Amino acid sequence: MTSLLAEILEGEPLTDRETEILAAAAEGETAAQTGERLFLSSETVKGYRKRIIAKLGARNGTHAVVLAIRRGLLPLAPQPMRAHARVPVRTGAVPRRH
Repeated sequence: MTSLLAEILEGEPLTDRETEILAAAAEGETAAQTGERLFLSSETVKGYRKRIIAKLGARNGTHAVVLAIRRGLLPLAPQPMRAHARVPVRTGAVPRRH
């Protein structure tokens, strides 16, 4: 990431909230799911994710998770999440491509 935000934030430590949001992304949660669980808007979660990416000097969210694991900021084994919101699974026919 070569933005002004990255230049300002790279190398800054993650806050507890940022670490929590990064851990949720590592578990596959969407911004909407994380927001619902933490009582934040999905846009707020996306803003946190951008700051996390900048602070870690990552190219994207996936790269941020990998860097965090390599640096010991996130455990390799998944941790149970508090009050994890379940997303309903859609059932039915799969749309056909024409």
